[in-house]
Amino acid sequence: MKVSSRNNKWIFEFDTISIVCGITCINNVYTVLFELNDRIIKINTSDLDKTFLSLERSFNSNVILNYR
Repeated sequence: MKVSSRNNKWIFEFDTISIVCGITCINNVYTVLFELNDRIIKINTSDLDKTFLSLERSFNSNVILNYR
């Protein structure tokens, strides 16, 4: 996974997909927003590292490749 930032957005590049996220934090709870397959995905988390590692495993798996 590669991570970069541009125009106040975070860009996460996995093996087969890149997502552009908006990340906000209120009371130590992060909200991650991104678009996937024309849907807005919203994830609330207190641990960004674990969340993005989980997303990386999912996006790089064969199951998700067949889903898309």
